[in-house]
Amino acid sequence: MSATPLSNIQEIIERSLFEVIRQEIVDKGYLPDVSDTVTYTDDQAGWDKWKADINTIVSSKDFAIELFSTGSNEAKGVKKVPRIVLEAGNFLPGALGGDPRRYFVDGGPNWNAKITPPQTTDFYINFCIVGNTTAQARILNSILALSVPRRGYIPWYNDATKSFFARFLNYYDRTNEDEGIIEHVYAYEIPDAWDQDERDDPLYPTIAKISEITLNTNVQKYMDRTWGYDSTPLVVS
Repeated sequence: MSATPLSNIQEIIERSLFEVIRQEIVDKGYLPDVSDTVTYTDDQAGWDKWKADINTIVSSKDFAIELFSTGSNEAKGVKKVPRIVLEAGNFLPGALGGDPRRYFVDGGPNWNAKITPPQTTDFYINFCIVGNTTAQARILNSILALSVPRRGYIPWYNDATKSFFARFLNYYDRTNEDEGIIEHVYAYEIPDAWDQDERDDPLYPTIAKISEITLNTNVQKYMDRTWGYDSTPLVVS
């Protein structure tokens, strides 16, 4: 069995994309800011405040925009329009290979020998824009365009010093005219992601650091050679 921990890159990608879209919706005034835990406490009072503020947005802007990610159907609840939904796809082989040579990471008293995974993977995800009027569809499209670049980097939701690359691939129309639903689907790719973390070198997982260097002082000393009258080399020690 492998001692390498499970990778959480899929969670990072999904949550990071969710967060950049949520921030844009909040910034444009179509959704309360759930990160305000002082206003929206995790109790009945906080839930009631959330519902009241949603209704205030609907009254002033005609509609609020809800955002759904890749949780279970039960967690998403009843889907109402307009909304943006993230549909996670799957991983396919990437274009880059890993370096099979080991490299070393500082592990305190030892150097930890690591090996890069053999190949990257490409992750695919859809952004579904769902509404029932053209006005709603235009605003939803504008929010997505502002929050997720057609080609660019997305910061990690939990570490702004890191980012991953995303690019727009394709578009699908899933409009259901019988139900009065307008749905546009934008397919994106996260190329060359690592779906495995670096692993320990199975042969030499750790190498001890050098803590002290001792010089050997018992070294024979030689003087320059001098020559006798008979041209015989004379060695003086």
